[in-house]
Amino acid sequence: MSSFTLLVSDSPLKEVDHSGIAEITIEELRRLYPINENTPEEPWHTMDDDVRVLHAPDESAFGHLTISVCTNPPYDLDFYSDKEYMYWVSGNWNDKFLTDFVDYIKEYIKAKENVQLLIFWAGDGEQKLLEQTVRIDEIEPTQLELFKREEYLRLQFV
Repeated sequence: MSSFTLLVSDSPLKEVDHSGIAEITIEELRRLYPINENTPEEPWHTMDDDVRVLHAPDESAFGHLTISVCTNPPYDLDFYSDKEYMYWVSGNWNDKFLTDFVDYIKEYIKAKENVQLLIFWAGDGEQKLLEQTVRIDEIEPTQLELFKREEYLRLQFV
């Protein structure tokens, strides 16, 4: 079984990536991290300048808020939603993530779009979701933190 967190909507939503992870060339990487005689050897040191790689400023980038189109939905999603637009919500649900997610909700989600946050475990058949509603203009990071503790949740933004 796997846990999934998604936004589903009747309308397209804005994708965001707060991770700072970017695709750059080896040439750009060498400018960021100049190689000298004291530099431990790394595999990228021998790559061609035009090779493209993913770069993260540091390992904390992997926990920042990312909302991206879900092109390969979890197999149990059909139990919980038939909405046309689906987005992965990923990151570590720490203080920065929660603040960024609240900012995203307040800036980009409109009640008329009928957006829901779904949290569920796939692989165990259909389960009953806890149904909750929250006003977009009143949502706070502490509320999101509490909602994330639920294993099966449908949170409607109004």
